[in-house]
Amino acid sequence: MLRGALKLFSGSLLGKLAGAGREMLLAAFFGTSAATAALRVAQVATLVPVNFFTADSLSAGFLPLYSRYTERGDGYAQSLFWLVSVTMSVVSVIVALFLFVGAPLWISLIAPGFDRETRTYAVLFVRVMSAGVPFYVAGGLFSYLEMANGEYKLASLRATVQSVGMIAGVLLAFILKEIVWLAWGFTLAYVFYAFWGGMRVCSRGWMSLPVSMTRLRAKDIGHEFWQVMKPLLLLPLLLQGNIVVERAVASLLGTATVAALDYARFITDTGVLLLAVPIGLAGLATIGRMSDEQLKVTLNGLMPLLLLATVPLSIALAVHSHLLVSLIYERGVFDSESTKLTGLVLVGSAVGFWAQVISYVLIKVMNARFRNREVFLFMAAGLLANSAINIGLYRMIGPIVLGLGNCTYGLVVLACCCWRMKLASLFVRRLMWFGVAAVGYFLLERSIPSAGALGWMAAALLFVGYWAAFIVLTPMFRQDLSSSIQHFRGTAA
Repeated sequence: MLRGALKLFSGSLLGKLAGAGREMLLAAFFGTSAATAALRVAQVATLVPVNFFTADSLSAGFLPLYSRYTERGDGYAQSLFWLVSVTMSVVSVIVALFLFVGAPLWISLIAPGFDRETRTYAVLFVRVMSAGVPFYVAGGLFSYLEMANGEYKLASLRATVQSVGMIAGVLLAFILKEIVWLAWGFTLAYVFYAFWGGMRVCSRGWMSLPVSMTRLRAKDIGHEFWQVMKPLLLLPLLLQGNIVVERAVASLLGTATVAALDYARFITDTGVLLLAVPIGLAGLATIGRMSDEQLKVTLNGLMPLLLLATVPLSIALAVHSHLLVSLIYERGVFDSESTKLTGLVLVGSAVGFWAQVISYVLIKVMNARFRNREVFLFMAAGLLANSAINIGLYRMIGPIVLGLGNCTYGLVVLACCCWRMKLASLFVRRLMWFGVAAVGYFLLERSIPSAGALGWMAAALLFVGYWAAFIVLTPMFRQDLSSSIQHFRGTAA
């Protein structure tokens, strides 16, 4: 598990570096303009119907079941892959046709606050991106197959391929003065990804046709896959519905808010991708084979380490939000008003960043143990709370509501997981200490410059010095750090 997580982390880090370059270029050339807002909504409009059938719910069903079949050695693993692949290929073509034909209506539903110009851009982008949907799905299936066979290159580099394609699209759109290239960057990236993935899995013999594909075998596999997936079937509806609600609320708060939401989300999503996703995805293929006692030992070593890594980051992100947004984005047409708007969204989301990371890992642990009914209930509670916050409070508190809704989701899911997995006692005392430390950090932050290079350097020194001293001087956290390092050194060995 640890080796797989480290491989995914290294690829995710490269992907996020490329993503940072993409976001900085987009901010500098297009800021929070109508074109940027249209691109953000077009990506959501394209991926929402695709992710009804793919994304986390498919990986949570496919990976553990494929691993179980592989251990049996009866050829069912190959049959499972081909059955899923054929089904998803048909679905992807249907979705692509729906997007191309229904783009105007779909954009009107997702972004009711858009003006005519922005809506026209978004429809154009969706139609271009729809051509990439079958390739997006195919590339994802190849990455799951690779992970199930113990390799992680496709999964770890997926974000990098997308970002490089979109960087090329941003540059071409700016140089040629043709904004449609913003969308072609996305589509062509996934055409490349699918062909590369297909060649990679074929060269390793993982796409070999099943020795036998009888009607009885297909029925057995379909039944077992259905039993694993059944508790998760409504989850994509809630996940994608929540995304649609967020974009709709953002569009009602103004076109610039749609763009600001994704600029802010990129920062927090970077942390989740680097810290939680590698551990969670690697765990899907290994945790299911652990005994209850082994799992308990692993979680007791992992959870304190994740708290030490994420809670200080959450506090720093919230306290230094304006400074961080200015550092990353404020250049070109991304002005001080764009910084202020993006910073507001970031503050709300940053407060719950630590909960988003840890809840993601715990959800993947439960997926690997085939506790998908509970996963659905917990995530449904978090998603409904998120939507309720967005819809109920956006008129009163403005753009910050988008971040607070995301924060609420993470806290609700984490609370449910801790209750069910009997981990609450591990969190309560540690969070009380972090609460005290947060007050001290906030007070000290008032004394440093709030802008410019001096402000960035002072914030970095404060973050490193304050939290290093806090961990070293607090016996519980010092022991947590030492124990976790020793445990995972032993695991790696």
